[in-house]
Amino acid sequence: MAGGAAVMLAASADVAQTVQDRFAVDLSGLGALERAAAALWDLSPLGTAVFAVGALGVLAGLGEPAGRLERLHALMRNGVAILAAAHAAIGLVVLGLALWVAAKGQIGDRDELGIAYSGSDRVVTLLTQLVGWIPLAALLVLVAFVATRSEQVDEEPEPESRDSSLSEEMEALWRERLAHGPRRERARKLLSRIRVLERTGDHEKARELADELRDL
Repeated sequence: MAGGAAVMLAASADVAQTVQDRFAVDLSGLGALERAAAALWDLSPLGTAVFAVGALGVLAGLGEPAGRLERLHALMRNGVAILAAAHAAIGLVVLGLALWVAAKGQIGDRDELGIAYSGSDRVVTLLTQLVGWIPLAALLVLVAFVATRSEQVDEEPEPESRDSSLSEEMEALWRERLAHGPRRERARKLLSRIRVLERTGDHEKARELADELRDL
């Protein structure tokens, strides 16, 4: 998990630095959309692909038995979900800009402020961006979903934890309401069977008998 987190952060920092460097180029004569297109339409998916590898490593680590980093699990899941969604959003923006530039053939007007691209440049860039970013963005959306879903599952009490207190609950019910009533023998037998079923691991049957005991 720690190794995957290191890869994730390094890849995210690299992508952020690349985007910042591209926007640092002087394109003041272009509008905001045109500047974004010039900076991002041919952005390589390699950095985000490395991020995806790190994110998968983190998810694999989170699936292992909790160790010394157990207290960081929730933070790691949130971090994976947020960063994966951010990278997926970048991919969708790149795809949209690539389609726009490929269809238009240029950025800005045909003067000293405009940028024109040849047909071969547009076709090759568009195809490589589609092949690289579409499956990558889909994978990152899945990673974000799995990270958030895993957090919700972990917040639910484990069945064994609920079952471990079932016999205690039934014993309390026996003492308070059934031990001196007319159905005490039936209740005592049910309580004994619940204890045996819990020891053998048949928690589902034990819960069924517990419901029957509550109805007495």
